[in-house]
Amino acid sequence: MKTNDNLPWPPFYRVKENARAKHVILRVGAETGLVLTVPTGFNPRHIPRVLDRHRDWIEKALAGIEKPWRDYQRADLLPQSIVLEAVDTTWAVTYRPGPVKTLELAWTHCPPRLQLQGDFSDVPACCRLLRRWLREEAKRVLRPWVHTTARQTGLSCTKVKITTPKTRWGSYSSQGTVSLNAALLFLPRKLVEMVITHELCHSLFPRHDRTFWNLVARHEPDYVRLEAALKSATDRLPLWYQASFL
Repeated sequence: MKTNDNLPWPPFYRVKENARAKHVILRVGAETGLVLTVPTGFNPRHIPRVLDRHRDWIEKALAGIEKPWRDYQRADLLPQSIVLEAVDTTWAVTYRPGPVKTLELAWTHCPPRLQLQGDFSDVPACCRLLRRWLREEAKRVLRPWVHTTARQTGLSCTKVKITTPKTRWGSYSSQGTVSLNAALLFLPRKLVEMVITHELCHSLFPRHDRTFWNLVARHEPDYVRLEAALKSATDRLPLWYQASFL
């Protein structure tokens, strides 16, 4: 078996117990590293043997995430400006060094400016702080946008929730809550309107059936092209935002 001498062995790993697991499951992710899911009551003394048995796969998987991890630690990842295309606004970002292990973020709307103050050595931590700001800004912008669209279309919702998931632009709950991804602010306005209209149409038709899409088409005739564009819209997310999930 060929080994990678550049990686320590055994690597750092986390163990999760799952009552439904019938055997040990190994997963490697950029955010999580190596995770072993084991059946409840699994004897931890067997873990070194499991790791050795799958060493080649583990080392290849860990090597595959090493470069992206290093990329997300680069100081030049921190933005000098943040463009919110949905609302045609550019926020200037300034950095003011401060005490070690402290981070604070302040902002003003006139002009749109962010100031990050503290220790910038942990780049993902800085990015997470910027992501929290984005969520607050999205609450200010997207909530009234949804209610305005609801009035214009005659559709309804009871509540608007702003979150920052990695894989979904929006959803509509059985309680009438529209949930939107704060990262929508990075997208063109037309795509944001498409997501809002899509979720509001679920107030009448919860499933993606023919009646649902007929309703969507009534409010947005160009929905096929826009829905297709949304599938690749994550390419528009800046690197600092992606690093915020580390």
